[in-house]
Amino acid sequence: MIPLRGLRVKPAIQGQKRLLIQFLLFLYKMKNFSISLLLLALLLAGCQPSIPKDFKLSFTMESAKIYKLTIEMNSDKSYHIKQQNLFLDAHAEKAQIHSSDGNLSDEEFNQLTGLIANSRIFHLNDTYGFKIKNVPTENPLNGTIYHLNYTEGKKEKYILIQPNPLDTYPKNAALLIQFLNNFASNHIPK
Repeated sequence: MIPLRGLRVKPAIQGQKRLLIQFLLFLYKMKNFSISLLLLALLLAGCQPSIPKDFKLSFTMESAKIYKLTIEMNSDKSYHIKQQNLFLDAHAEKAQIHSSDGNLSDEEFNQLTGLIANSRIFHLNDTYGFKIKNVPTENPLNGTIYHLNYTEGKKEKYILIQPNPLDTYPKNAALLIQFLNNFASNHIPK
C-alpha cells in the first residue's frame, strides 16, 4: 500500500457550509415560511450525490521505470489487477505481468460506489500535485503518479495525480484513492 500521509486534504464541503448558511438566512427573511421549507427540502435533495449505475473505473499507480499497478473495476462488480515490476523486467529483458481477476464483495462494492458518488469525480480537476515546485526529497511518494480514468455512461473523466505533501486534495477523492490502495494491497497477485 502506498501511504497517503503527508497529503494535505481540502474539506469537500468547505464552501458549501457558507452557502447553506447564507441560504438559510435568506429563507429566514422570507415571509412565507412554508415556501422556505419547501425550497430548503428541494435544495438538500439536490445536493445528495447519485450512486453510479453503469461505470468503469481504472486506477494506475506508477513509479517511472520501477513499478506499475493497474486496477480496473466495473459496475458488474468485476475487477482485474495487473502488476509489473518494470525495474526487474528491464534486467531480465522480459516482461512479467502478474494479473488476477475477481468480483468485489457486496461490502467492497457499496464502499466503492459510495466513494465514487461522494468524490463527485466529474467535478474534480484534471490534475493535482503538478503545480507545486520543489517537492521535498524525503517524500516517499516522489516519482509516483496516479492515473484515474472513470467512465459512466457516455461521460468520461481522466485525472492525473502526483502525490505532493505541499498540495491540497479534495478529501473524498483522497479517500477513494486510499480505498483503491488498500484494495490493491489486499488483492494483489502473488
